[in-house]
Parts: sequence; C-alpha cells; structure tokens
Amino acid sequence: MTAATVPILVGMLGLYGATVLIALVAEHRLWTASLEVTWVLLAGEGALVITYLLALLAMGAVVTRSRFHRLLALHQTMRDIRAMSWIEFEELVAANYAAQGYEIEHVGQAGPDGGVDLRLRKDGETVLVQCKHYRNSWVHEVPLREFLGVLENFGADRGIFVSCGVFDEAAVRFAKHNPRIDLVAGEQLEAMIQQTVQRRLRGRSVACPMCGAKMTPKTGRRGPFLSCSNYPACKGALDWPKEVNTQ
Repeated sequence: MTAATVPILVGMLGLYGATVLIALVAEHRLWTASLEVTWVLLAGEGALVITYLLALLAMGAVVTRSRFHRLLALHQTMRDIRAMSWIEFEELVAANYAAQGYEIEHVGQAGPDGGVDLRLRKDGETVLVQCKHYRNSWVHEVPLREFLGVLENFGADRGIFVSCGVFDEAAVRFAKHNPRIDLVAGEQLEAMIQQTVQRRLRGRSVACPMCGAKMTPKTGRRGPFLSCSNYPACKGALDWPKEVNTQ
C-alpha cells in the first residue's frame, strides 16, 4: 500500500508546491487569486490520478500474467500438482485457462467450499469452473449433479469440473448425458499444462546437445529447464531459453 500511494502523493504535492511557488513569485502571496490557475491545478490533479490508476491496472495485468506463466512452468508433473494446496491448485487452473485466452474471474469463497471457483469468458461464452483438488480419490456423480444445478442457477453456457483425481464410471456416464459439463481429470490437466508450456516455446524444436533428440520442458529445484526426451538413458539438459520469460 505504501509503495502504491507514495508516488501519487508526491505528484500531488509537487503540483501544489509549484502553484504556491508561482503565487509567491508572481503575486507575493501563498495562494494564487487567479481562477484560471486554480482550474489548471485541479485539471492537472485529475489527469495525474487517472493516469496513475491506469498505470496501476496495466502493471497489475502484467504481474498477474507473469505469475500465471511461472505457475504453469513450475507445475508440469502430477507430483507437483498434488503437492499444491487447494488455493494454489485453483490458481494453477486459472493460469491454464488464462493461457488459452479466457478472461478469468475468481468467484469462490475464501475456503475450499463446494461452490463455483472461477468464471471464464471468451467469445461471448460464459463458463463456470469448479476445482476439486482430490489428490488421490475418485470423483463421484453427486458433485457433478450439484454442479449442474449451479450452472442452471447462474445461466452459464457450460461448466468445467477440474480435479486432481479420477472420475469414476458413474461420473463419466453422467457427464456424457449432460454435454454442458466437461470433465478434466489430473492427467488431462497435466497434459494441458505441458502443452501450454510447449506453446510458449513458440513451437521450436530444441535438439539435445548429447544425442540430438527433442528437448522437453521440465522443472527442477532451480526452476524450469529443458531435458532430453530420452531421459534417463540420456541426461542431456539445457537452460530455459532466456527469450521465453517465466518470471
């Protein structure tokens, strides 16, 4: 809050200070008697505030996008995904769909509740997303029935039920009879994230310096890097390309 408010306060004080200085030099008084100067000051203050707010919004969008990119790059395996907390899992799902061009809105409560977690918008379509971490458990039909009722209440075009676990036969059968619901299990989410990271490499095919095979993105203790697709037979590795930012 301090970092956000100090620049605008400094700017406003600068404008007032300049006005006082002009009044002292030109009119030998602490404040100008000219209405024109006063209106110019007020207009300057308004322009400063509006410009600063727009800059904050732009910076916020850049920071959010960069955070989403890094979140995807650092969680490409089921082990990484399962190790996340429920709120981190929700952020990962949001990052995945933001990378697909969706406008993301967090609508869930501050806790692992059973309601809708994300609202997605793209091309005039509204999609609701429910995130269930469920590290090592099956997802049954009951939560899908409840989710379908939520879709009806919100008037959404469709819904996506994302889980770290696996959907049982009854859940899969229910989704097939209700095409408004898409199911994304843990392995599908893992594949989607890896595809997104691959796209961020701009479709380039990087060859292993040791055996010539294709390099694939991996995550280590120091962050993302490129590993030989023949690992562990070949232990070739390269640093993450500098031009593909993960920060």
